Amino acid sequence: MKQGDRVQLTVKKYLKKDYSKEYGSCSGTVLLYNTKEECIYFLLENEELTNVSLDIIYQCEITSLKERLSCTGRVKERYYHESGKVLKFEIENGFSVDK
Repeated sequence: MKQGDRVQLTVKKYLKKDYSKEYGSCSGTVLLYNTKEECIYFLLENEELTNVSLDIIYQCEITSLKERLSCTGRVKERYYHESGKVLKFEIENGFSVDK
């Protein structure tokens, strides 16, 4: 995984019962992968930060030219940065690799 790889988040599980199904998938590009924290920072595209919930387990797929990685986890932070709209995604189960 490297900077610029494509990222797709889709809802896997709602953690609160009172959620409507307004939260869906979102996409972006990898900004940084922090191996010590097991977190991926990525730039969000075509979506508002407030439309990405912190109370959902997401399926994350990262696509590069050579492989496709997938994992599950949660968005831990969402904020504006000079680079754009940033999500900090915490990985919960490691990666599976599809070539």
